[in-house]
Amino acid sequence: MKILFVSEYYPPKTMGGGEINLEVLATALTKRGVEVSVLTSYFPGLEETEMKKGLTILRNLKTGNNPSSVIENIKRSLFFSQSIVREVKNILNKQEIDAIHFIGTSIIAANALKNLRVPLFATIESYPALCPKGDRIFRGKKECKRECSFANFLSCQASSRDIGKMKNEWYLKYNFPVLSYIYHYYSQLHKSLPQCNLIAISEYVQRLLKQQGNDSIVIPNALPINKFKVDKEKKSKYPKIIYFGSLIRSKGPQVLLEAIEGLNVKCELYGEGVLQKELEQKIQQRKLSAKIFAPVPYDEIPSLYAQADIVVFPSVWPEPFGRIAIEAMAAGKPVVGSAIGGIKETITKETGILVEPGNSQQLREAIMMLIHNPTLRKTMEKTGRGIAEKNYTEDKVVERLIAVYKTKINSSFSNLNRP
Repeated sequence: MKILFVSEYYPPKTMGGGEINLEVLATALTKRGVEVSVLTSYFPGLEETEMKKGLTILRNLKTGNNPSSVIENIKRSLFFSQSIVREVKNILNKQEIDAIHFIGTSIIAANALKNLRVPLFATIESYPALCPKGDRIFRGKKECKRECSFANFLSCQASSRDIGKMKNEWYLKYNFPVLSYIYHYYSQLHKSLPQCNLIAISEYVQRLLKQQGNDSIVIPNALPINKFKVDKEKKSKYPKIIYFGSLIRSKGPQVLLEAIEGLNVKCELYGEGVLQKELEQKIQQRKLSAKIFAPVPYDEIPSLYAQADIVVFPSVWPEPFGRIAIEAMAAGKPVVGSAIGGIKETITKETGILVEPGNSQQLREAIMMLIHNPTLRKTMEKTGRGIAEKNYTEDKVVERLIAVYKTKINSSFSNLNRP
């Protein structure tokens, strides 16, 4: 079986859990004898063609260099889809491929590739095809329940601080041509959904797709479970809280800093984004025991979890899944997360505590409960690791993915040979 993955980003260039999950799946598939190639974007300093962990990485796609920049996002919308179509056709001219699997935003090319007579799959692990702002937060305040139209988008973005990873500054908020372009890009993504066999990473995403008339199956994120160890040793004088994620408002790092004010804890935040300077100023002004670190390679993540006492996942937007939660569980760490989106599927009362999104007081109380209740933390440690091993190991997730591939590929082959 030969599978071609198409993804805008791929490690070491990542934007979130989608690329990390892709690397885990692609590597696991090669161990099962599947021939895997990954078509992704080129960035300076990286090799255009690379053999790594048994798979072929082709960095021939063109996209913007900085998702926080308006200009770079315009470049992305101009070149990304066209480069996918061109490079996929070049690959198919040289070799046979049994299936093409789009990850995230790369689905934008599916409409142009629908007549290739090769089964198309797409993993929906983010919201660009479901929301032009990419966060499903209406007017920057609450989870969106509306069907999006251009008029709704204009109204929504005018009250929002961010569009995707971009700050919604005045020059963007009132720039009708650019806003029209953003909505057009979303429309292209949205129209490509029916062309693919859709894979949702959570039941929450599956429901959203169904509401818009698209069927899908659920296959969650996969974990390289053996890289995560349950470390029982105490590492620091004060309880250590850890945060992983972009430093943008929708991820909630500002809520975490409000929650820990006055607590005898040590807090480490790993990430980058448009909110970084504001957060650093808050840490300094309020003399918080917190420090911001640059993102680290994924291979270093398990050791950071091992050093933590509590993992906090304070998103105020409806996360499509909850990768941070399952990683914390794999490392035997209790997790405090927001009761919104896919997070509610990954955190249970046996593995962590759910709090109201954006409620720093509830978050503070949950942190304090875990700090003062070592027995509860111990129970969550054991239960969390067990659930991670049962539901999210790379072997179990890949088994489900291969079964889906075989079913759809065989069905496609039968249709091609039907008189």
